[in-house]
Amino acid sequence: MSPVFLTQDYHALRDTDTVAEATRRMLEHRVSDLPIVDAAGKLVGIFKLDRLLAGLLPSAALVGYGMPDLAFVSDDLDTLRRKMRKLEAAQVREFAIKPERIVHPDTAPVEVVLQLYRGANNLPVVERESGRLVGMVSARDVLAVLQAKGKR
Repeated sequence: MSPVFLTQDYHALRDTDTVAEATRRMLEHRVSDLPIVDAAGKLVGIFKLDRLLAGLLPSAALVGYGMPDLAFVSDDLDTLRRKMRKLEAAQVREFAIKPERIVHPDTAPVEVVLQLYRGANNLPVVERESGRLVGMVSARDVLAVLQAKGKR
């Protein structure tokens, strides 16, 4: 992979971090998903905002295509806040999902673009041998590099 695509200044969660810490970092860094690593720096999964939001919804809304609307449910803002407070103590590893796509430091730039085209907003960059997370690549990172003037 072109080193210019790789962002080493990324925000990762430890697998022992709480949901409260994850949401604080998401708000602070204006992101909707964060990589989760273990004590050795190996990628455990991704903490995604949509998984957290799913924890606030009735189970019936999550089955198949779910319900077309939830207007009949009486959960008001206070109820949703109480549900959120219960979730905040959980460790992020309980919400971790396996990333659909990953890339490696030697992945060709065109392959990175293909993976982003296929729907990833962010791609974890993982060492092949160790499984350690070494960076992230976002669609915005690629766009910034491609739009840079006078650089090769």
